[in-house]
Amino acid sequence: MITRRHCLAAAGGTLGGLAAAPLRAQGSFPSRGFTLMVAQPAGTPSDANARKIQPYLQKSMGQSAIVENVAGAGGTLGAARVLQQPADGHTLFVASPTELVLSPLSVPAARYTAEDFAMLANFGRIPYVLVSRTSLPQAALADILALAGKAGAPMSMGNIGAASLIHLLSLDFERISGLKLNHVPYRGVAPMVQDVMAGQLDMCFTPLAGNTLALLEQGRMRTLAVSSIAKARVLPQVPTLAASDMRFARFDYEVWGGIFLRRETPEPVQARLHAWWTETARDPEFLGWMRSTGGDPLPVAALAETRAFYTSEVARYRALLKAFPEAARG
Repeated sequence: MITRRHCLAAAGGTLGGLAAAPLRAQGSFPSRGFTLMVAQPAGTPSDANARKIQPYLQKSMGQSAIVENVAGAGGTLGAARVLQQPADGHTLFVASPTELVLSPLSVPAARYTAEDFAMLANFGRIPYVLVSRTSLPQAALADILALAGKAGAPMSMGNIGAASLIHLLSLDFERISGLKLNHVPYRGVAPMVQDVMAGQLDMCFTPLAGNTLALLEQGRMRTLAVSSIAKARVLPQVPTLAASDMRFARFDYEVWGGIFLRRETPEPVQARLHAWWTETARDPEFLGWMRSTGGDPLPVAALAETRAFYTSEVARYRALLKAFPEAARG
């Protein structure tokens, strides 16, 4: 950037004057308050992450920061809202692979791709936990799996929209188990979990993040299994699906969340925000909170490494959706 500026300055004239203006503008960043956009309802893991980093952002940048929830259409409404804002770094998107990669491939109204966003930060990977309503007659996972092939109404399984990651792993669970499930879409994790706790939904996979652990400890849902190959650090007593039944030996699902910007955001602005994230991610109180809610924080990576990770994950999730084409049909 410095080299380009010096070259333009040496050239002189009108061209040099025009080129200097945006550089001065970037140097004043931030020039106004921030919006942390969440494409899921309040109470979801993405929302919890956004509200946790909000005060850190305010303190470091000396500007206000608000959390805005724009839920619906598999997260595509929130993503679209981000892309409608200036690419100046004042709107941060707290998101997951569902709204970034999977939903734009399955929601006809979506007019964006994963490549329209640049990854700034990675919160780390978290597993899902399979939960059921406490009033379900089948109290254990083995009892539920034993229903395969038997007559009766199908059990209901929640998801957060067609082709969401929760939908995909639910379809995989159905395929492997041989159960017939009634897949019920919701506008987000929070209303889906609320229906499980209210006894209106039989089962769902929910991320082991945010307030999920607290709800499980309160006994408001039954915990059946976790979705990863390795046991969850905060739920070591809960078996994995892979360990519960040999048919699930390769059943291994985790999810990451992160902070994103519009791809066109200037490099100096991205670098400034990445410096803020590096400071926040190393804060002992923040790390303690992440671990207490089920997260497995990753060491802060350089921006180039973060972008490479995002590129590889986009390819991985697109391949996953291709393996379950029925997901895009709802």
